[in-house]
Amino acid sequence: MPNTNSVKFDISDCTLREQTEEHLGWSTGSNVYLVLRVPKQRADWPFDLRDVDAARSFFSQQSASNGGALLEMESVKVGSYPALRGLFKYRSPIPQSLGLMFVNILWIPLGSCTAQLNVESLEHGETGGREAAVSLIESEGQVSPPESEPVLVRSVEEMFSHMRAQPLRALPSDAQKYDQSFPEHPLSKVRHRMEQVLQTISIADEELASSQGTSASKWWKFW
Repeated sequence: MPNTNSVKFDISDCTLREQTEEHLGWSTGSNVYLVLRVPKQRADWPFDLRDVDAARSFFSQQSASNGGALLEMESVKVGSYPALRGLFKYRSPIPQSLGLMFVNILWIPLGSCTAQLNVESLEHGETGGREAAVSLIESEGQVSPPESEPVLVRSVEEMFSHMRAQPLRALPSDAQKYDQSFPEHPLSKVRHRMEQVLQTISIADEELASSQGTSASKWWKFW
């Protein structure tokens, strides 16, 4: 039976923060958090993980219903394992914060279950710098669209509440090409860390042998 010992990757710069039978959690000195979950049950998704378009549609709706936005979805390889990677952004869970949380997720089917690795990072301090800088770059030579109708608020708290209630969407500033210009931004950090994970991750030999003995359709279907 797959468990948290079935999935290994470089955690040499990480500090273990959480540990249960089904999940492990680490933090790094750069405010990046990694959470590995290997539940005993299968993921209950009505699609084949190899169908990236179906996965994108499903997770777009799911993230939007939770106030977030899907930024990227792609098939990747973990050794000989086909896997799925999705990148999301959400509002910070910190009360009254206008910052964002970015979550890069890797799903790996392991026979009877689906391992999930989250790479997460939160905005702290001043926010919106990446968006503002890229907005200036992207708008050069373009005519600005008309501004929307202004919203009247009665207090700073009401203004913050209104801002947090606005739906999130993918922005030009979310593009990977800007990561190099903003290496300390949490979006850049979760992309970079996931690349490190994919370069070092491995699956226990017994899980590989077990999975290779399972038909592809049975391995990938979750309904």
